[in-house]
Amino acid sequence: MDTIVQLLVKSTVALTQLIQPILVPLCFVLAWLLVGLVAWNLVAAIRDGVNRATMMHKIPCANCRYFTNSAFLKCPLHPKVALSEAAIDCADFETSNLMEGH
Repeated sequence: MDTIVQLLVKSTVALTQLIQPILVPLCFVLAWLLVGLVAWNLVAAIRDGVNRATMMHKIPCANCRYFTNSAFLKCPLHPKVALSEAAIDCADFETSNLMEGH
């Protein structure tokens, strides 16, 4: 029983000495891969956020004459698509002129 433990310890030490020269470069590469992956995800999240914000700014409802700004009925013509991406190319859009005084 004692010889099995000694053999196990010796094989573990030999394996550790064999792997040690490879361990430092491997950890170095893995650490930089992790940093690169985090940076890639951060850039992707920022890009997706900018694309989403650009899309949301194309929704014309807030500047439309039919927009009511009511919590109950945003638009009497298209209540289901008001303030959504489906309203981007609204055929009934008319610019509201707040300066006219009507």
